[in-house]
Amino acid sequence: MTISKSADNVHDLIARRRRERDRIPRHDVPGSGVPVSSTQERIWFGEKFNPGFGFYHVPATLRLRGPLDAGALDRALCEVIRRHEVLRSTVEEIDGMPVQRVGDAPATVLRSVDLAGEPDPEAEAARMAADDILAPFDLRHGPLYRALLLRLGADDHVLVLTFHHIVFDDPSFGIVGREVEALYTGSASPPEPALQYTDFSVWQRERLRTEQVRSRLVDYWRRTLDGVPRLLDLPSDRPRPPHRSRAGRFHRSRLPGDVVAAVRAVARDEGTTPFTVLLAAYGVLLSRYADQADIVTAVPAAGRIRPELEELVGCFINIICLRLDLRGEPTFRELLRRVRHASVEGHDHEEMPFEELVRELHPQRPQSHTPLFQAGLGVRDNDGVFLNLPGVRASEFVPDVEVSHFDLMVDFSVDGDGMAGLWGYNDDLFDPASIEVIAEQFTLLVTEACTHPDRPVIDLPLPAAPRLPVPQDGGAEGDAAVLAERVRLAPDAPAVTSPQGTLTYAELDARAEALAPAVRMGAEPPSADSPDPVVWWYARLKAGPSAAVPGGAARIADLASRIGLGAADTVLTFAPPSSDAFGQAALLALRHGAHLLVAPPDAARDAGRPAALAGDATVVHAPPSVWRTLLERDGLPRDRPFTALCDAATPPGLARDLAARVPTWTLYGERWAAAHRVDPLAEPRRGVPLGEPLTGVAIEVTDRAGRPAAVGVPGEIHIGGTATGDRGRTLADGSVELLGRFDRIFTVGGFRVDTDEVARSLADRPGVVEAAVDVRHERLAAYVAGQDIDPRTLTAHLPEYQVPASVTVLDALPRTAAGDVAHEELPSPEAPGDEGGHVPIAGGTEEEVAGIWRELLGVEEIGASDGFLDLGGHSLTLARLSLRYEVAFGVEVELPDLLRHATVREQAALIDERRAQAGLAGKETAS
Repeated sequence: MTISKSADNVHDLIARRRRERDRIPRHDVPGSGVPVSSTQERIWFGEKFNPGFGFYHVPATLRLRGPLDAGALDRALCEVIRRHEVLRSTVEEIDGMPVQRVGDAPATVLRSVDLAGEPDPEAEAARMAADDILAPFDLRHGPLYRALLLRLGADDHVLVLTFHHIVFDDPSFGIVGREVEALYTGSASPPEPALQYTDFSVWQRERLRTEQVRSRLVDYWRRTLDGVPRLLDLPSDRPRPPHRSRAGRFHRSRLPGDVVAAVRAVARDEGTTPFTVLLAAYGVLLSRYADQADIVTAVPAAGRIRPELEELVGCFINIICLRLDLRGEPTFRELLRRVRHASVEGHDHEEMPFEELVRELHPQRPQSHTPLFQAGLGVRDNDGVFLNLPGVRASEFVPDVEVSHFDLMVDFSVDGDGMAGLWGYNDDLFDPASIEVIAEQFTLLVTEACTHPDRPVIDLPLPAAPRLPVPQDGGAEGDAAVLAERVRLAPDAPAVTSPQGTLTYAELDARAEALAPAVRMGAEPPSADSPDPVVWWYARLKAGPSAAVPGGAARIADLASRIGLGAADTVLTFAPPSSDAFGQAALLALRHGAHLLVAPPDAARDAGRPAALAGDATVVHAPPSVWRTLLERDGLPRDRPFTALCDAATPPGLARDLAARVPTWTLYGERWAAAHRVDPLAEPRRGVPLGEPLTGVAIEVTDRAGRPAAVGVPGEIHIGGTATGDRGRTLADGSVELLGRFDRIFTVGGFRVDTDEVARSLADRPGVVEAAVDVRHERLAAYVAGQDIDPRTLTAHLPEYQVPASVTVLDALPRTAAGDVAHEELPSPEAPGDEGGHVPIAGGTEEEVAGIWRELLGVEEIGASDGFLDLGGHSLTLARLSLRYEVAFGVEVELPDLLRHATVREQAALIDERRAQAGLAGKETAS
C-alpha cells in the first residue's frame, strides 16, 4: 500500500504537535516477548482468517542493470536485518493473544538463481518473482522476509524482496534502500537505531489506553463517520459474494504531463497538494458510479507520528477513512476545500488504528466487504525505485501478482512529467474492461475539473456512452391491414385457441368486427378473464384504441424475423389478457399467420398443464414460474424443441438453464423494445442484458442531470425518449444492462438495497419457482414459492446486508391482473418483539458455548441468536474463543468458521458437527 501525501499544512501541523510530545522510551525485550502493535494485531487476525494467500505480503521487484556484487548485496541485507529487530521477529499466539519475539540475525539471506540459459529469461523471471512473492510465510517460526536474485544475463538481474506486512510497510523500503546503499559500498555504517519496533508497540499500547488520547480520537472519528452509508455500492459486473475473497487484478494507466501540470496549478491556487486534487476528482467519479453524495474513501497514512520513527523499519502504516461530502452540488473548487479540510483533520487524528476504529464504532463485521470503506486512493512521490547502487541502473520490474485489498484502490506515482496509476480491483466483482473504462474516465474527469474548477461537480461532463444502432423501420404495414390480409389469404386457418374453443381467422375477424362499434362507444370486457380475450383485443385494434402502438408493427416483424416465426408456427402465451404482453404475443402470432394458443388463467399453477400445452407449441411465452415447473418436471420437448420467450426480469440462472435445453430469448419492456438471445454458457452478471433494440426503438440511459450517461454509470432507462423508471447502465459495446427499479431501492440498516436484485437472486435457488422481497418493519422480508425450500439455507449465497430477516414460503405469490407481483397483498411477518428478538439458550452445547462467551465478553444476558461480534467481540477475543473451544470440546474451530457462524446456536451446531466427524461423544443442540 502506498502513502498518500496530503496538504503541506497537514504535515506542518503534525510536525508541530510531534515536537510537543515526549519521546518514545526504550524497552528491553523479555524472553516472553512483547505485545504486537494495533496494526500488527489487525494483520495477524487477517492472516489467521485467510492464511497463505499472499494478501499481507509487501513485495518490491527491481531490474538491476550493471555490474552487481551479489556478495556485497547479501552482506548489506543481512546487516539491515540485524539492525532492525522487527525483521527478525516472529509472532506466536499465547492464550489467544499475539506476541512478537526477536530472533537471531541471519548469516546469509540472498538466494540466487541463474536464468541466463532459459529460452525467455525475462518471462521466467516474472513467473518466479510472482511465485516467490505469493509463497506463504510462517508467522510463528519465520523468517518473515525473503530475498531472491534472478540472473538474466551478464550484468542483468532482477531483485525480489518480499516481507510479511506484520514486520514491514511500504515506506520501510526507503529506509532499507538507504541503508543497503551505505553498507554495500562499505563507505560508512549508518548509526544504530535509537529505537526498535517493540519500543513503539509497547508505547502505542500504553498511549492508546490513556483516557485523554483515546477519547480525543474516538470522539472525533465517531462524530466524523456518524451516519455514513455502510457500503459504497459501485455497479459491479457480478453479484457480490457472501465472503470477500482476495482475488484481484491490476490495470495500469497514466496521467499525461499536461494533466498533471493542471493538477499542480489548481493545487497551488488552493494552497494544497496534487493528492487532494486527485482525491476530490476520485470522489466525483465514485459519486457518479455509486449514485451517492456521501462517500468514505481509504487513504493510507504513514503512521510514523513521531520524528524518532522516521528511520525505523516496521509496520506503522495506517488507514484513514476520509469522508467526502458532495452534497449540495458544490463546485469543484468548493469540493476541493472540503476534501482539504477532511484531509487535515483526518491526518491530525491518524493515530487511531483502523482496527481500533472498527472496534469502537461497532459496525457489524461484514464478510462480503471491508468495514467502513470499499475504495481508496494513494499517491507517492517516487517511481518505485528505492535502491541506487554504484554503477547499477535500477528500474521497477512488475510481475503479475493478483491480490486485491479492496473493491477498488488506485495508487499514483511519479512517471516522468506525468503520473502512473495502478488500479487494483477485486475481479470477483469487476471485469478488466470496466476498470479500463473507469481509469479513462478518471483522466477525463481530472482534466475537466482542473480546466473548470468553478463549475458544479454535477456538471463536469463525461463522454456519453455509445449507443447500439437503431434498426430502421422497413416500412412494415399497419397491424389492422396485415391482419385483414391474413383473413383474406387463409380464412379457414386456425387463428386462436383459448379455453372457449378455436376460432379461424375468418371467425375471429367477424366477431371482432361485430364488437368494434361497442368498443368505440367505450365498452370494456366484463372482467379481466372475460371470454374470448383475443376477440376484445382485435376489436380494439379495429376500433382504433391502443391495442397497438405506433411503430409496433415493425418491432414485432423484427422479433419474428429474429426467432424465425412464420405461418406454420403455434405461439403459446401464459400472459394475463389484461397485460401489454398478451397483446404483443397476439400480435406476434396473428400478424404472421401463426396459431395463437391462450393458456387458461390457472394453467401456470397446475403442475401438469404447462407441459401438456407446450407440447403443441413451437413458440412459448411464459413467466418464470412456468419455466421452473417445466425444467424441474422435465417437461421440455426433446425431439422438437420450441423457442422460449421470457421477460427480461426472469432470473438469469433460470434463463441460462432454459437456454441449455431450448432456444431462449428475453424481451425487455411492457411492449417489447429489445430482445436478447440467452447464452447458456454466459458468466453470471449482476445486471440483466437487454439485448439489441427492436426495429424503430431507441434505448438510452440518462444520468441525474438528464444527459446521456457515460459508460458504466447507472441512470434511468428511456425507451423512445420515455422514462421507464428502470435503473440501468450502458456497457462499452453500447449494450444496456437492467439493474432494477428505482422504486424498489430502499435503505435498510444503513445499506442501500435493491429488493428486485435480491428477489432475482433468491429465484435462482434450487426449488424456488418465484420470489419477491419487500421492506417490512424496517427489515428485509422475503417471500418465495416452490418445492422443498429450506429457509435456513436459502440465503447462504447472499452478502450479509442482502440477507432477509424473514423468509415466508407461500403456495404462490399474489399477482395483479397484469401479472405483476401484488406487493401490497404479501403477508407481513411478525414485528420484532420488545426483547429485540431474544431467543433463549436451549441447553447442551448451546449452554456451554454461551458460558464461554460470558467469560470472554463479560456479558450475562446472551440469547441463542446473538452474535459474538455484536456483543462486543473483536479479533483478539475471537482468537481466544477459538482456543477455548479447542480445550472445551476437543475440536478445532477456525476463525473463518467463527465469523461465518456468528451466533451461539450456529457455533454450537458447528461444534456438534465437528465432534461427530471426529468420533467424539455428541452434545445435543436444540434445532
